[in-house]
Amino acid sequence: MSIKIDDLVSFVATVRHQSLSRAADALGLTQPAVTRRIQSLEESLGTVLLDRDTKPPKPNALGRRVFAQCEQVLREVDNLKALVETESTPQGTLRLGITQSVAEIGLSGLLDAFKLHYPTLEVELGTRWSADLVRQLERGDIDAAAVMLPAGTEFPPTLAARHLMPVDMLVVGVAGGAPTEPGPYRLADLRDSKWIVNPDGCGFRARLQRALTDLGLPLHIAMDAFGTELQLKFVSEGLGLGLATRAQLERSQYRGRIRELPMLDFNPSTEMWLVHNRAPGNLKRPIELFADTVAAMFDVRDAVTAA
Repeated sequence: MSIKIDDLVSFVATVRHQSLSRAADALGLTQPAVTRRIQSLEESLGTVLLDRDTKPPKPNALGRRVFAQCEQVLREVDNLKALVETESTPQGTLRLGITQSVAEIGLSGLLDAFKLHYPTLEVELGTRWSADLVRQLERGDIDAAAVMLPAGTEFPPTLAARHLMPVDMLVVGVAGGAPTEPGPYRLADLRDSKWIVNPDGCGFRARLQRALTDLGLPLHIAMDAFGTELQLKFVSEGLGLGLATRAQLERSQYRGRIRELPMLDFNPSTEMWLVHNRAPGNLKRPIELFADTVAAMFDVRDAVTAA
């Protein structure tokens, strides 16, 4: 069975307008063209849909049932078109992935932005390490993610990636604590220091580990814990050194008890990227809103104001 959408449209228009001529005018067709399309639909279904003994022709009992079904089919066709049209109104669910660093800056502003601009769009948020988010995107588990990965990162060809901004990552320690020599420092100067970092899987921890290993230095872990604010609390108490983005440090309640340790041979800074599938359809604009909002959250000028 081969059913043409145009045939469904002509049949539905005829029933709605209760006239072949008015249906033709509405569709911008001739009356014979509409008649041929209805006949084509009847041939495809193998049945008669209009009672042609009446003037104008009206749907018979089966025709009325087919009409209701055709309306439903055409609604689904419209939804299908809207799904792939980037300028159509977003519908359904937007699945977003964010790193722990993004989540810690504050999600309320992100959710408020969607409530304001897309109140009918359901937003689902999930937190993972950046590499895990990229894998989720490859599998189609999420629609877009804000990730932190170094410059020059090669993303899978099935995904689109847009650079959002550099992310200034700092080595921090307790104010007035070791090392007491004036900086800037080298990692070798911190060989006896302990570190408070994220658990295994964190890209920043991995970069610190590699940098120390390349110099033949050990990574002394004082504590691994999720949450930069919790880590900064321990740093402010002198339990070890830590890593934090400048935006996180500026917003931290422990900011006054922590100092930045400028480094000569270790730069943990990274880049923030928006990554999504190459055909976002009607989610294109919400994904752009997501990217703009996350970037604004990491704007240091805003961080200083918030602090």
